[in-house]
Amino acid sequence: MVLLILGSAACSTQPLKLSTDSADTRDDGLVKVENSKLDMSFVRPNVNWSQYTQLYFEPVKVTNDHAPDYKPPRIDRISDGMNASYELREQDLQKMADEFHLMIQKVFNNEQPYTLVDKPGEGTLVIEAAVTDIRLSAPREDTRRSYSSMGKTYSQNSGSMVLLASIKDGGTGEVLAKAADRGQGFDQWRQNTAVFNWGDVRTVYRSWANSLKNALIQAGAETQK
Repeated sequence: MVLLILGSAACSTQPLKLSTDSADTRDDGLVKVENSKLDMSFVRPNVNWSQYTQLYFEPVKVTNDHAPDYKPPRIDRISDGMNASYELREQDLQKMADEFHLMIQKVFNNEQPYTLVDKPGEGTLVIEAAVTDIRLSAPREDTRRSYSSMGKTYSQNSGSMVLLASIKDGGTGEVLAKAADRGQGFDQWRQNTAVFNWGDVRTVYRSWANSLKNALIQAGAETQK
């Protein structure tokens, strides 16, 4: 899953193309990005992105909430067991949040052009991110019958999740961009275990953070021209 807030490909030099259709302008002034790689991407026109040198990440929100059209997977009580569950525990949600912020620290390190700060202010972009509508491809490993019987469960991928994000000006609080995208783990058949699933989560976060970094660098360079 790659969430690129500004909608450009990580290695692309193609400038942002905003829609000229009045129907694609939101009430808050954000305009749809036509060449976005995301399900939805909106940005405020004429923002001087080069003025921002610092990033402040709000604590990410990770929830068990689902979209209105979500239909819980059917649990086979014979093969999955009576205690099988697709819902993540509070400790799992907290670990997902912790892993997110650890990855942010790794990607936005001292070699990058943006400095991570512990409070917003002038010249700072505030990043509000949320992970939601998490859909596992198999019941949680510790709830499966196969877990206690030393059996194995295989799936085509770990599952999917939706990543929502909003970027704000740290001085004024003005919303500069919003995006939403659904992504999933590696699309290949393999044994479904907690170890592999957590590896997929970290890979998703790494891609998200690198894409965000590259998009901000590109946007900053474009506004300096």
